Amino acid sequence: MKLSLLFPLFLACASVVQAGEDPFSKLATSLVEQLPQKDKPINLGVGNFVYGDTQMMSPLSTTIREELEIALPKSHKVQIITRSGLDELETEGEFQATDLVEPGTAVSKVAVQGVEGIVRGRFTSDGSTVTLYTEIAWLESGRITKDKVTWRINEVAARVWPSKSAAEAAERVMPQNFEQSKQGIAEVEAGAEEVTNNAKLLNVKQEIPLQLRTVDGERVYQEGDTVAFRVKAAETCHVVVICHQSDGTSVVLFPNQFHKDTLIEGGKWVDIPGTLKSGFEIEIGEPFGSDVVQVIACTNENALHKEIKDLAAATTKDDPYPVMTRGMSIKKAKAASKADLSNQTKWGEKHIIVSTFPKE
Repeated sequence: MKLSLLFPLFLACASVVQAGEDPFSKLATSLVEQLPQKDKPINLGVGNFVYGDTQMMSPLSTTIREELEIALPKSHKVQIITRSGLDELETEGEFQATDLVEPGTAVSKVAVQGVEGIVRGRFTSDGSTVTLYTEIAWLESGRITKDKVTWRINEVAARVWPSKSAAEAAERVMPQNFEQSKQGIAEVEAGAEEVTNNAKLLNVKQEIPLQLRTVDGERVYQEGDTVAFRVKAAETCHVVVICHQSDGTSVVLFPNQFHKDTLIEGGKWVDIPGTLKSGFEIEIGEPFGSDVVQVIACTNENALHKEIKDLAAATTKDDPYPVMTRGMSIKKAKAASKADLSNQTKWGEKHIIVSTFPKE
């Protein structure tokens, strides 16, 4: 459904939830007040809610999204396109849901049947309150409307974690192992400035367009959940997929026991670990925190891919994923790309942040 109305570039209002109020219903009401008047419900998807200026998420991230998916339709002015619905649209190639669901992502004018806007946001906490900055990205116009609400931690605790104190609830608001995870992400993204100046990250040229996502479209999981990934390259190439964990280790997700070759066909999704059958997914466990899942691709197999393929060949069904230190994996990626500077090999890199936390 195409939009026929124009929306203001910025609409900000701030409110504080009063004692006894449902903080999520208050937020939904505030968002609905921004919506244009239409005869039919407006189709909205609910994206990600990240902590501060990071891409890290916490249990509260999941709660905000789930509560909005329940509260917004109660106004009868909104029809929710579920995360699975957004996931289907992305898989079909109608738009990159993984990017549009991230707060702060620029929205080019795009018409997607059945989706008019994406609700997403960022939140911060001072230990006693939570401040949530939300935005609605309108797809057809490319405009973004914004809102702000402040919640008291005890109000959030009463609604979400009634058995926990305000102090315990404050811990649930923060991403797990926040400082350690932040440092680890910074180490992996050490070449971020080079991306802007020289189109490089970790000395890897950005010449092969890549897509990397979780199969279910999520980026935050609790202990015991299962996760699988999908990778697609614009052209046939060799790829490795590495999970840089918050504790400093790096786990090679691809190649692995189920798929020992690094070569993938261009234009086709590849599932990781290699099958979606029950029992083959990656189960979430310690160490908890925010990990960087990274794919590195090149058109010619090189020392990096050969070495990792050898590691994968030595794995077993009981221990299917090779492990190395984060520093070692980064060092090998830099060395391999540097060795190829004189030839015509094309390179590509893509990464996402996946956050995990203990089971409640």
